Amino acid sequence: MVTTDSAVSDIRHYAGLLAIELDPQYTDLDSVPPEPLSVAAATALASHLAKDLSTILGGIEHLGLIFPGALYDQTEILRPGLPLIEALADLYRGSLRNSSFEPRLIALGTDRAFFPVSAINPLRRPGSGPLLLLPFCLVGPDKDIALIARTMEDTLMQNGQVSPATAEAVGQAFGLTMLNISFVTVSDLCALLRVQLESHGFLPLWELLEHAWFQQLGSYSVTLESGNRFVVSGDHAHTPFYTFDDWAQFGPGKKLPSSKLGAGYSDWVRMQRQYASALEAYGLHARRVLANPRLEEALATEDNEAALEALREIPCLSGDYLVERIFHNDSELQEQAMLITHQADPELGTLAYTVITLDGDGQLVRLEHHYPLQPQGVRVIADQLTQRCTEQGMERQVLHPGRLLYSDSSRSLQPATLADLPASTERLH
Repeated sequence: MVTTDSAVSDIRHYAGLLAIELDPQYTDLDSVPPEPLSVAAATALASHLAKDLSTILGGIEHLGLIFPGALYDQTEILRPGLPLIEALADLYRGSLRNSSFEPRLIALGTDRAFFPVSAINPLRRPGSGPLLLLPFCLVGPDKDIALIARTMEDTLMQNGQVSPATAEAVGQAFGLTMLNISFVTVSDLCALLRVQLESHGFLPLWELLEHAWFQQLGSYSVTLESGNRFVVSGDHAHTPFYTFDDWAQFGPGKKLPSSKLGAGYSDWVRMQRQYASALEAYGLHARRVLANPRLEEALATEDNEAALEALREIPCLSGDYLVERIFHNDSELQEQAMLITHQADPELGTLAYTVITLDGDGQLVRLEHHYPLQPQGVRVIADQLTQRCTEQGMERQVLHPGRLLYSDSSRSLQPATLADLPASTERLH
């Protein structure tokens, strides 16, 4: 967490955060966070914050201090390499004259509703509450920053409450109603997140994130009880994607009895979606690759680097969805009808669409499974299948069995028949 500024070898920085817990009774937590403060408002607020920090930490007049007049959610702070923190330190460093340290208070504001430096521009995404954060950096000589870093880690979590005057100034500046407001360190924020994730059974997710945030050497791998595998290296999280057939035949579900395949694959998809979404929210690129038996052998070893190399050798899945082609009649028969089975889980929603097309005599022309890779993939698949039927003049029927339909013997998805349905409809949902 203590890093060295390259321009001046003995000047370092240490980061902290003003943590603002919003009052949901008076705040719409689905709304966007407030826009950055003006230069004048940021300067006025910075004097309050600097005074409180000096009181809590026993004096910081000998150190530089830089604040942005803006609020961020924790996914904007906790990203690989902590880029927002590094950007603040770089801005302070850029203000130094002749490479000599000067203890200054720098407040960053803007009169255009956004910062000209994109690295510190808040995303202001809807639903960023209830915790918003205002980061800051203390800057100074190596020895002084080492001392203040220890003081911050020992002090802020227990004694970081701001003064009533500062709390009022923050509330007025940003137009917020708050339950609590206090100073914490980045380590404190990480510890709170770890407790939260661990209490919900997501400790492996925390371990992946921690490895990436602090740019630890090498790769880090986790294998979940549901069979999901993630290997983190740099700001990438590599993970194999399994269609149902692959998952059941040679993947994590290969040893399950056929009666448990539906529930097992749903569990795998649930964890895959949750982990990929969280990793991407915290600044990692979830790089999905299509699993194959050779990759499965590499992942079964205890060698993280070998697993990483095997994952990197496979092209990344891109786009919103994946088409698994099971059968295609090459006799150029004219497709006259399309039957679509909505393979779904009551909790997770769409897992896949099984698509068969028939000629005028009812002979099978094509069998495919369409898997969404992104949330919007469900709609993209539905739109493209509908358009395909319209353009080719095909009749279309969509069957909704309300569960995964698969063959016990072949351990593969299968299309529904009317006997499988509690209900059917003519439209994709």
